[in-house]
Amino acid sequence: MKTFKHLFTAALVAASVASFAQTTVVITTDSVAKTTRPMKTVERITSDFSIYIGFNSFGGSLPTGYDLKPIGSRFVALSWQKRIPLITGNGAKLRLITGPEVAWNNFMFEDRNTLVNQNGQLVIESANVDLHRSKLVTTQLNLPVILNLRFRSGLTLGAGAYAGMRLDSYTKVKPEGASAVRTHGNYNLNPVRWGLTSELGFRGSAKLFFRYEPNSPFRSGQGPNTSVWAVGLKL
Repeated sequence: MKTFKHLFTAALVAASVASFAQTTVVITTDSVAKTTRPMKTVERITSDFSIYIGFNSFGGSLPTGYDLKPIGSRFVALSWQKRIPLITGNGAKLRLITGPEVAWNNFMFEDRNTLVNQNGQLVIESANVDLHRSKLVTTQLNLPVILNLRFRSGLTLGAGAYAGMRLDSYTKVKPEGASAVRTHGNYNLNPVRWGLTSELGFRGSAKLFFRYEPNSPFRSGQGPNTSVWAVGLKL
C-alpha cells in the first residue's frame, strides 16, 4: 500500500512539473509615452558698435550767407548700442535699440562766407581772400531710443528719437595756400538738442538712416531759425 502511495505521489509531482514546463508566463508592464517639446530660443541682449556717415544741412528759409556746400557738409556719428528684445514671434521680432553716441555736424559754407559771433549775435562775413574751407562744426553726445522691427524676410525698420548735449563747437577757416584757423566758442548754439530718426535695412547689410531736428540748433533770436537734417548710411 505504501509503495502505491509513493508511486501515486511521484506521478502527481511529475505531472505538475510537466504542466508547469508547458505554461507560458507573460509579463506585462505599463509603458508611459513621453513627448519631447522643442527647446524655445531665448533672445538675449546684444551689443554692437555702429558708424553713421552721411550728409547734413539746414532746412527752411535761411538768411543770406547761410548757404552750404552739399558735399562738404557731412555728418558722422560713433554709436555704442544695446539691442533689447521686446517681442519675438514667428514672423517678426521687435527690439529696443539704445546706447550713447558721439555725433559731429559739419556745416560747410559756400564761397567766402564765414560765421562770426559779434556782441552776442551771429553774423556772416565775407573774407577778403579766397577760402579753401569755411565751416561750423558741432560735437554732441546723444542718447537715441529706437524701436526696431525685423521681419523673417530680413527687412528691418527702425523709428525713434534722440536727445543730446553739446560737447564742443568751433569754426574752421582755411584760406587758399595758408594754414587753417580754428576758433572755439558756443556760437549761440542750444546746449540741448533733440530730433527724430529712422532706419531701413536688409539683413546684415548697411542701413539707410534719416534724421530730422525740427527745432533750430541756435538760441532763439541769436541765430537763424532753421531745422537740421542728415541722411546717409549706418555701417
